[in-house]
Amino acid sequence: MIKKLMVGVDGSDQARKAFDHALMLARWSGAELHAVAVIHGPDIEMAESPERELLVDRARARLQGTLDSLRESATEHDINIETHLLEGHPVEQLLELAWQTSVDHLVLGHRSKGLFERLLMGSVAKRVVDFARCTVTVVR
Repeated sequence: MIKKLMVGVDGSDQARKAFDHALMLARWSGAELHAVAVIHGPDIEMAESPERELLVDRARARLQGTLDSLRESATEHDINIETHLLEGHPVEQLLELAWQTSVDHLVLGHRSKGLFERLLMGSVAKRVVDFARCTVTVVR
């Protein structure tokens, strides 16, 4: 039985599919739903201080808009949702919050990447699957 469910979102189509799946699971199980967005990216990590702050602010505004939209969708389906906007490495942030909140099921979207990008950056979904202490569903 799922009691606490977390979904990672980033504004992509794949993340929306993952959210829709998590919404279905929450409806079916009555689970508490958490939607998590993480501010991160190579452009942010490599930027100098003034530019970095601007990039973080832009990402924060975009992701907060995404979370607000998902909150509306969950409310329309009578699902209680808690949203989290974090900053840092997505894998670390998702796993840490899942552990802190005792999540028993985590849902992520799968983003297709080219071979070079996978080798260079890895896959968030794969790394979460490798290290999560709970069940993980990857939605394609």
